[in-house]
Amino acid sequence: MSSRCSNRPPVCVAATKLRKWLNAGGKGVLTLVREDFANNEFSLSKLLFSGPLPERLAQRWRSFCAWMGHYTPFTGWKEFWFRRAGANIGKNVFFSPGTEIDLLFPQLVTLEDGAVMGLGALIVAHVYTPDKIVVARATVKRNGLVGGRAILAITTIGEEGILAPISCTMLPVPEGNIAVGVPAVCHERKAYAAKKEKENDDRP
Repeated sequence: MSSRCSNRPPVCVAATKLRKWLNAGGKGVLTLVREDFANNEFSLSKLLFSGPLPERLAQRWRSFCAWMGHYTPFTGWKEFWFRRAGANIGKNVFFSPGTEIDLLFPQLVTLEDGAVMGLGALIVAHVYTPDKIVVARATVKRNGLVGGRAILAITTIGEEGILAPISCTMLPVPEGNIAVGVPAVCHERKAYAAKKEKENDDRP
């Protein structure tokens, strides 16, 4: 996000949009189209690592911590590094070996209390298509689970929701549902529905 951008307005468009969105708290969805970039540099990493020195240093630190978290095999150390990368992590979150979060935007990843990450699971807060880049928060709500080798991208898993192993989704997984496949299809979990029904019946 270079401050010397008077002669490269397309780069400034992407940098300005990204900076404004992040400074506003990263709410909603940010879309950067190819035309926002110059000289065919359709790359978020180049954008993030080419700005003013304080921004570059902060970005490198976040990415380094997220990288360290990926390669340590122990859940306690993963939590330590992911927190320092900027991820929002609740209580009693479990990380299996190989768990990885977004290297460019770890601060957009949230894991609420009791969330579970399976072996080699991946959470990303940005996705590329041929003509645009989409950036949004990625969240696993309370007691949600991302299965082994599954990919959760720019969306939310509801409370006690499950993204099945080797599945991928960019669409929300409702509370108590399980999403299976590539792209993942959601199904209601009968056990969860029965549990909620019993809880409602037990109320005075």
